[in-house]
Amino acid sequence: MIAEADGTDGGPRNPISNVVLLLAAGIAQMLVVVDYTATAITLPSMARDFDVSADSLQWVITGYVLTFSIVLAIAGPLGDRFGRRRLLLLGIVLFGAASLWVGFAGSVATLIVSRLALGVGGGLLFPLSTAVVGASTDRSDLPRMMSILTGIATIGMAIGPVVGGVFTELADWRWVFLINLPSSAIAFVLVLAFARESRNPEAAEGRIDLAGIVLLTLGIGGLSIGIAWIPDHPGATWIPVLAGGVIAMTLFVRCEIRRATPLVDLRLFGDRAFAGYLLGGSLSNTCWCILIFATTLYLQEVREDDAMTTGFQFLYLSGPVAIAGFIGPAIQRRIGTRRLLLVATAIQTAACVVFWTSDVSPWLAIGLLVVGFGCSWGWSMSQAGGIATIPERNVGLASGSMLTVLIMSGNVGVVVSAALIRSEGGADMSDYAPGIAASYLLALGLAAAGFLATWIIVPSASEPAAG
Repeated sequence: MIAEADGTDGGPRNPISNVVLLLAAGIAQMLVVVDYTATAITLPSMARDFDVSADSLQWVITGYVLTFSIVLAIAGPLGDRFGRRRLLLLGIVLFGAASLWVGFAGSVATLIVSRLALGVGGGLLFPLSTAVVGASTDRSDLPRMMSILTGIATIGMAIGPVVGGVFTELADWRWVFLINLPSSAIAFVLVLAFARESRNPEAAEGRIDLAGIVLLTLGIGGLSIGIAWIPDHPGATWIPVLAGGVIAMTLFVRCEIRRATPLVDLRLFGDRAFAGYLLGGSLSNTCWCILIFATTLYLQEVREDDAMTTGFQFLYLSGPVAIAGFIGPAIQRRIGTRRLLLVATAIQTAACVVFWTSDVSPWLAIGLLVVGFGCSWGWSMSQAGGIATIPERNVGLASGSMLTVLIMSGNVGVVVSAALIRSEGGADMSDYAPGIAASYLLALGLAAAGFLATWIIVPSASEPAAG
């Protein structure tokens, strides 16, 4: 629940101000969504520019997601302490500046480091734009405003691949990032003019979980790098890194369990329904992330489609994702959250069978069309179901904890997919097809496991009566 505003910069609340603020927050969230989906399309073009294999640029995505998810976990507490509007404005500036840095990157190392910086800005943008809207909106109007904000973000999912494909093909992949500058400037001005400052006065009494931040960074970084190095490095190199990641994550779990205000509240896993929704959603989201990564490489490296054609092909996926975001609440009210998450993971499983067994173009389009609904509902219903099981006073922490786990699990999935593709592609990476097929099989298994986890762990008694 959004904490009460502290009274600073408290302008009048009127419909026009609310609409403009919603537009600003929507632009901020769209920047993050469009950037992620568009970047996947640009990978082969980046690889040609820097004379490396496309799969070796996985860190352009996974590095971004790593910093994004870590900052996402701490953005809420930082906003509560230092001011949500102030931190959102900082996030917009960082996102715009880092986008400029990515656009002018002259080497792979600079490209990856600048993407890490971009993830920091995105990690501030996404949660704080929601918090700022919540703090500036009347309680009675909050559900409608949140639904509209979510809808705007899902539109970004639909247009992101097209943006990536069109700019990469007609201009240069660098313009995919440079176009973030004017959008960031518009969002900054609108937030500055129309958003109220708000914070939680009680947050200043607690301490920022620096130990948790460091351990989480080392843990996820070690796991990701260790897995990524398996195909190309001897065991003496990747085993210590992987083991270090496991140790760091173990220490992180111990640290968080003992803290009164943890970064990720692991005690929530003691609730069976919450744990089931989180596990099912994490498996579903990891399936989604692998499909985006593997299909991008399939279209451009196996079928040899150009970037623009690839971007428009992804409309088969992102269109249903956006539609599902709008119709999902109505379906959920009729059949319940648990059942809709089961439907989502079942859809993903069936679609992955299509991806794995057929590379014929009509079937690929059908698979993308079908899986879009499952991916969208798997993401949204797992969060809706998990948060609904938590007392209202803990909703903020529960939401941040869920998002962190969901996003990080997807990040690790992309790393594993890239390792599979590299290990099956030969010494010169001359054949992407075997590794992509293995990635589709992995995605299939994850979706099926998500279905089983939801069915077995989430109690059917938690299902509300259909209305």
